[in-house]
Amino acid sequence: MPITRRHFAALPLAACLPLPTHASAYPDKPVRLVMPFPAGGMGDILARHLATDLAKLWGQPVVVDNRAGASGMIGNEYVARSAPDGTTLLLGISQLALAPWLYPRMAYDVEKDFVPLARVADAVSVFVTNDARIGSVKDYVALARANPDKLSYGTYGAGTSAHIFAEIFNRANGIRTVHVPYKGAAPLINDLLAGHVTLSFTDLASPLPHILSGRLKAYAVTGTRRAPLLPEVPTFAELGHAGLDVPGWYALFAPAKTPPETVRRIRESVAQVLQAPEMQARLTQLGLLPVVEPPAAFEQRLREDMAYWKKAITENGIRID
Repeated sequence: MPITRRHFAALPLAACLPLPTHASAYPDKPVRLVMPFPAGGMGDILARHLATDLAKLWGQPVVVDNRAGASGMIGNEYVARSAPDGTTLLLGISQLALAPWLYPRMAYDVEKDFVPLARVADAVSVFVTNDARIGSVKDYVALARANPDKLSYGTYGAGTSAHIFAEIFNRANGIRTVHVPYKGAAPLINDLLAGHVTLSFTDLASPLPHILSGRLKAYAVTGTRRAPLLPEVPTFAELGHAGLDVPGWYALFAPAKTPPETVRRIRESVAQVLQAPEMQARLTQLGLLPVVEPPAAFEQRLREDMAYWKKAITENGIRID
């Protein structure tokens, strides 16, 4: 029977629309969100918040995969070598921007092997200690100068911002302390609480509950402004210490050559999740600074951070032994 205009008009709207392409249907299978540090740290908590909200939005499971080791580089490499189909994403940290100047023979190229999707949150670092002898940053400098190589500082891995900040500070103040790298923030905080390591220049989010409870003491933060949750703690710049004014970040990446339409879909979804008041409140309570910005702004920030860290690492002669 021939179909007239009247018959065509009676068809459901969905029957008149073009069939969706594979990219527009993204995701049509579970998504793996790689967190290159162990479970229990702030990166892991953030990854699980993102995974939960993206899964609700997409109607597909989003599974957090902790692939820790080598200061995050094992997980980073796994994503760089994954199929560029949007089913494997990376929640990386600003270590991505500084690692190329510490490890000249890395297994991946940050600029060639990843698509920067979105900066999720900024994370200031904090000078934190459980040592009763240290009542201020000034006390630490005096104590360290009087006891070279006797105090220790913990980090969540060699080559992370915690490591670089500590080395910049030590060199600027003519002190020597022992670096104790951990496989993530969670074991570092445990040893800080137990007094097995003197101090850390760690991200604020990880020790925040213990700072607020009084079990750990915070005496300075990186960045250009005070942390909203610790308004009484000054910045290093306020105390006269330069070179510690760049905050770290958490950001999402996809493997290079991921289809542009898939990239667009992920970016739009992440922006939608981050703009939700509930997510903004959760990140703020964790001590993070939520970020919602155009993709081009993050790409520019990544380039600027790589240039900053190249200069800071080279000028301070920092290397990985």
